[in-house]
Amino acid sequence: MELDQELNIREDFPPPSLEQWKQAVVDSLKGADFGKAMYTKTYEGITLKPIYTKDDIADLPFTESYPGNAPYLRGNDPQRFLSEGWLIAQNHAEADLTALNQQLLEELQLGLNAVNITPSHADDQRGATLDTIEAWHQALDGIDLIAAPLFLQLDVDDYGILDRLEEYCVQRGWDLQALKAGVGFDPSSELARKGWLSLPLEETWQKMLDSVNWALQKAPGVRCVSIDGSVYEAAGANSVQELGFALSTAAGYIQGLIKASLSIDEVAPLFQVKLTLGSNFFMEIAKVRAFRLLWAELIKAFGGNENSQKIWIHGRTASFNKSSYDIYVNLLRTATESFSGVIGGVDSLEIRGFNQLLAEPNEFVRRIARNQHIILREEAFFGKVIDPAGGCYYIESLTNELASQAWKLMQELEGSGGFIRSLLAGKIHDLIAPVAKARIEAVNKRRDIIVGVNMYADPQEPAPRLMPAAVNPDPVKAVSLERGPLPRLRAVAALEKLRSEIVSSEANKKIFLLNLGSLAEYKARAEFATGFFQVGGFDVISAGGFSEVAEAVKAARESGAKAFCLCSTDDNYQQLVPQICSALSNETLILAGYPADKVEDYKQLGIDFFIHLRADALATLTDLAARMEVTK
Repeated sequence: MELDQELNIREDFPPPSLEQWKQAVVDSLKGADFGKAMYTKTYEGITLKPIYTKDDIADLPFTESYPGNAPYLRGNDPQRFLSEGWLIAQNHAEADLTALNQQLLEELQLGLNAVNITPSHADDQRGATLDTIEAWHQALDGIDLIAAPLFLQLDVDDYGILDRLEEYCVQRGWDLQALKAGVGFDPSSELARKGWLSLPLEETWQKMLDSVNWALQKAPGVRCVSIDGSVYEAAGANSVQELGFALSTAAGYIQGLIKASLSIDEVAPLFQVKLTLGSNFFMEIAKVRAFRLLWAELIKAFGGNENSQKIWIHGRTASFNKSSYDIYVNLLRTATESFSGVIGGVDSLEIRGFNQLLAEPNEFVRRIARNQHIILREEAFFGKVIDPAGGCYYIESLTNELASQAWKLMQELEGSGGFIRSLLAGKIHDLIAPVAKARIEAVNKRRDIIVGVNMYADPQEPAPRLMPAAVNPDPVKAVSLERGPLPRLRAVAALEKLRSEIVSSEANKKIFLLNLGSLAEYKARAEFATGFFQVGGFDVISAGGFSEVAEAVKAARESGAKAFCLCSTDDNYQQLVPQICSALSNETLILAGYPADKVEDYKQLGIDFFIHLRADALATLTDLAARMEVTK
């Protein structure tokens, strides 16, 4: 071979065709069904293909758009993004206004470039109370809201905050016309979140209308309609539902504002949307991009111009997938979530503290969360790349599917009278409930893995104490949902509750592993059993392997365990199960595995539980704990 021979990649290594690739995969599956093995169904009802090509996006018109051009799924303003990036808008819920001010001043010197404050509300009174001008000066002393935009998600009862904002800006000598902020209301999500409103719907709407007129007349840079999709994510909704509900909410507000003689091009710039960012990395990227596409189509349908088709998207890391056990894993979850938000192109981003379920974030927690932004921007250089997901066959195709399904959901809700009517009628509850149930069941059955909880649990970790919400016990309720508020769920809540009960119990929770046969015969199932029981907080005793049943039974009895788990092969079980059941009769016996043709026989002999890959971990561990008298 001549060393100076020119290498022609295209000719020397011709790319395989899709058919050749598929045949190679089919051959590797060794008879397994290609469709079942290689296609994945998501909670959104979308079937993910194993590979995407340019043919999948050939008919999608938005793939030809440029950053900064309609429909803006590639970003509103590429020049601003390159010079400023996304806003680091970390949330602060400190009730002590002096301490809040100190936190904000310190963090603004360390990378924060937005002021995001949680106001105290009736359903969770943790947060800042900003009902007087003195409170504003105390909380924001020394902070320039022109340089660091203000974010406040308001309830209807907070309407006076807009007047305080105006008064504060006048006293500070700031031009309200130059103020950029996301200080807005969303009565629809407020009603869904709390289950009630303090004002009748007519008065609530009037407050909304007044806030829009205030912004138009005095502060056009204040986005006073802030649609909050995080309420639906917290209830277990999927991405299509979060998008569809937010879009339907926006459509209802726009219709009302147009009826009030306002034009679409006047009101559209006053909207922003808060979207959550979960663990499904590519789905979350597509979700952010899909909402831009949906918003552009919605505004176009109302006759809005291209500039009105821009939407400010505030990303917030999710709550449904977070754990109170092994809380540092939450740090890893928010890392991927914030990464997907940045790739998707959020305008501002809020990364919640990894200990959010246990306590208010301290200085260390705030620093870690803030630095996640800075690493993405300064070390990974994502603030220097416009729309890195653009043109990706998979993401563009997924964006289109999400947008199409969300648009259909919005139309369905509009056909039912709009979002508020659907919420009052219980339709929103009915749509979310089966999705949330499926997601939780998948975690309980360990089809979906939550590290540190339903898989790879730390057996030494003590039971955590969740931070309770501070609720107003006697709020004024002018409008109430018959079905109550949307639930605030976490996928692992039931598993964590069971584990906490078991860990805290003083009863005997020891399980002895009867590892019989050679190491190769029992090792895999012994390791599986250990991990399975540790998910429930049981004490697992594994004394190595045994070659004789008598030896294993003797060690088991001497261990003082309350239950015993047999680990070996299905073939060995045919001889071992009768012997073990006879020797340990009237004891709680568990079998690692599920030999389907022998299950009923083994139950008759005395096996009480079977643990295996398809087992419902929550149900099995709950029944086991009751049988062992660890829980009541």
